[in-house]
Amino acid sequence: MKEVKKRLIALIVALLLLLLLLEYKPQPTEFVTNKTFVTYSDLFFNYEISKYPSRVEIAKTEPAKEKITIGLTVDPWNLDFGIIPEGKNFGTRFINLANFKEKDAKISFKVYGNISPFVKFSKNDFILHPNKNLTVEVSFHAEGAKIGNYSGEIDVVVQRPKYDFLYAFWK
Repeated sequence: MKEVKKRLIALIVALLLLLLLLEYKPQPTEFVTNKTFVTYSDLFFNYEISKYPSRVEIAKTEPAKEKITIGLTVDPWNLDFGIIPEGKNFGTRFINLANFKEKDAKISFKVYGNISPFVKFSKNDFILHPNKNLTVEVSFHAEGAKIGNYSGEIDVVVQRPKYDFLYAFWK
């Protein structure tokens, strides 16, 4: 009887760990056109997701022209890299994060669309402690990108456990 209880407890613990390790991975059916904020909850976690439209145009450069047009977007609500001339390495944007809550938050960045292979983050999948700020660099690395338009969505996923004992599994 004791052996059955031990196995049952081990099975329950294993299932809980499996559920903890499974990440929230929503796949958008459409990309947002403006910054959008959504919330989601599952059995163990609360999620806050900020969704940003993202795009870039890789433009052909013509040697006969003396001036090269670079398009910039300064709207704070999007991660638009503008126009990058062919052969240039990358464009950069920044996301400022702050945790004003009393508990840790796990921050993850997700990228969707044909822009996704080219987007890199200076930091991803990390814990942001209470009352801390962090600026994350979001870069478009054009290496391997052909002339054309790339678009998609960049999501900032903030995950917080519903129960305090779950924080022990984050460390």
